[in-house]
Amino acid sequence: MKELKDLVNVKGLLIVLTVVFLSVMTACNQDEDLLPEFTDNETVEFEVIADADFDEIDDLVSVAMGFAESSPGARTAQHSDHRFECAEVTHDSESQIITIDFGEGCEGPNGRVRSGKIIITYTGFRFIPGSVFTYVLEDFAIDGRQIEGTRTVENVSATLDDNPVFHITLTGGKITFLDGTVATREVDRMRMWVRASNPINDEHHILEGSTANGVNREGLTYEVTVLETLVYKRNCREGRRFIPVTGVKEIKKGDVVITIDFGDGECDNLVTININGRIVTIEISIHRNTNTGG
Repeated sequence: MKELKDLVNVKGLLIVLTVVFLSVMTACNQDEDLLPEFTDNETVEFEVIADADFDEIDDLVSVAMGFAESSPGARTAQHSDHRFECAEVTHDSESQIITIDFGEGCEGPNGRVRSGKIIITYTGFRFIPGSVFTYVLEDFAIDGRQIEGTRTVENVSATLDDNPVFHITLTGGKITFLDGTVATREVDRMRMWVRASNPINDEHHILEGSTANGVNREGLTYEVTVLETLVYKRNCREGRRFIPVTGVKEIKKGDVVITIDFGDGECDNLVTININGRIVTIEISIHRNTNTGG
């Protein structure tokens, strides 16, 4: 009888161990199944691409204003910035309107294809404290992504001697991707322009506390806050790197909290994302021209 009882106990222990093993394996499989949701690549890539697109437009506007300010004619002279080689830039100094027209589409030096118009109106030169310029987008696209919105930029610097600081708002922001999905965006941010003796070494800093919000491609509302100043280096564009080289931003989407860390200053497209305490590093494809978007 004792041997039978021992056998029953052993069988019972084996059953318990089997149940525990299967439970652990099921939990592991569930974690693996949750990994795509955890990485949430679509949310992160949309956020980074949207920022890169509007930052690119801001930079085009700033450069166009720079050589329009020094050009008395209706058509500006060619500029060393090769992105404008296939664009027509006109300056109506009396009406204070600058138009950048990329026509039906042209490919820039880094492989980015731009089309449509950027129309800028301004009061005062951009480096003068208190000056304001606004631009609207007319049938404008980058790499097939249709971009809309009105951007207002005010110079809020205390003096001319400071690195210029701009208060930037975006209203009616909208990006339509190649697959027809749409995302909206509103922005309220502060940007510092850190100027170098050689413009290729200029930096743009999106200051801590800057915000954005809207509805993403999944139809979910989101909010973005810059937790640590984002640093963009102009010279990284030469290597087709269009995202910040350092800084941290936070995205809130429903109950999900995502932080994006842009690294330690290297010109790359790698970001480290943390979703509710879980961490992974991914590479962002700014030029993604597939059916899932742009």
